[in-house]
Amino acid sequence: MKKFITPLYIGLFSLLLASCAKNKSKDFPLPVVRKEAVYITTANNNLISYHPSTGNKQWEIHMKGNSEGVPALYNKKLYLVTNNGYFYVVDILRGEITLEVNTGKSSSLSVAAANDRIYVSSDMLYCFDLNGSIQWQYDPTTPCTSSPTVANGKVYLGAGDRIHSVDAGNGSAIWTSPSAGGVDIVSSPKVSNGLVYFGGQDKKVYALNESNGTVKWEYLTGDKIKSSPIVYGGMCLIGSEDFGVYCIDTTSPTLPPLGELRWKLPTLERVYSSPTVHESSNTILVGSYDFNLYAIDHVTGLTKWKYPAGSLVKSSPVVYGDNVYFTSFDKYIYCVDCRFGTTIWKSYLNGNTDSSPMVDDLKTGIYPGNSGMSKY
Repeated sequence: MKKFITPLYIGLFSLLLASCAKNKSKDFPLPVVRKEAVYITTANNNLISYHPSTGNKQWEIHMKGNSEGVPALYNKKLYLVTNNGYFYVVDILRGEITLEVNTGKSSSLSVAAANDRIYVSSDMLYCFDLNGSIQWQYDPTTPCTSSPTVANGKVYLGAGDRIHSVDAGNGSAIWTSPSAGGVDIVSSPKVSNGLVYFGGQDKKVYALNESNGTVKWEYLTGDKIKSSPIVYGGMCLIGSEDFGVYCIDTTSPTLPPLGELRWKLPTLERVYSSPTVHESSNTILVGSYDFNLYAIDHVTGLTKWKYPAGSLVKSSPVVYGDNVYFTSFDKYIYCVDCRFGTTIWKSYLNGNTDSSPMVDDLKTGIYPGNSGMSKY
């Protein structure tokens, strides 16, 4: 009986194998689908992707260093540089590092991307290709102190107490601004309608002529400015360490060259955060060291609501749809409804962050005001 069963089992097994072979699909694996995401880096060297609506973590990678600036999204990849000189390219579809290069050019600032080039502020301004190879470098004679902004074929950045305008294609100098009070500029410049805006640690907000770097107007606040400006609705909006958020008319008169204040919102602590805007409700959003995220009426300068975080808000917020995203030194990332100031979700980061979130909107990305990639 055993001699009969053994050949029978062998025959059945062979038929099963043949059947599986015939039914095996020759199709390729389904492609990975790009998803909306909120990205944030943390001080424990991680880059995390969250779903913007639910707060579910989509992936997390670990790097050899801390990226304190905001990454740039370009051609479905994230580009970022760490404070110990590593240049990273991350595939956002799979949450995988595709390139890790130790360039030796460390930076704690945000990067900018345009025309297949990555611009990094470090001891000099560096232009990398997408593989992390230096294409040119610009020496401003003093280390870079602000993130770069690319606009109209030029790169704008702060280095020491001056703004530099550099040709984005070859790195040649175009102009250097007058001194901003002899102190370092850490505010990232914003270019809009022929003017270059930035804040100075000499307590002033500046508007320079884009063509030659001369001062069109300046406005004196009560303390140092480390916030980066945004330009929206004919107004320049910026925070100051004098416990206030300022709204200055961009068409301020040339003679005398003084900015015209529209309104100032007082806060309970310094404002290092850079503002952003929720356009459909005409609301300005900005964080403060008083633990609050402020929602401000753009026209009147009155507070619509305040959202209390668990610690100081140094982070610059970013808006996607009706939600605003920001971090606090309580180690949480928050998603709050822009219209009502209610919590949509929050997630524990397991580490602090000196960076600010940015959003993949399935297009070119949405950036906070402290990034040179911000549209405002």
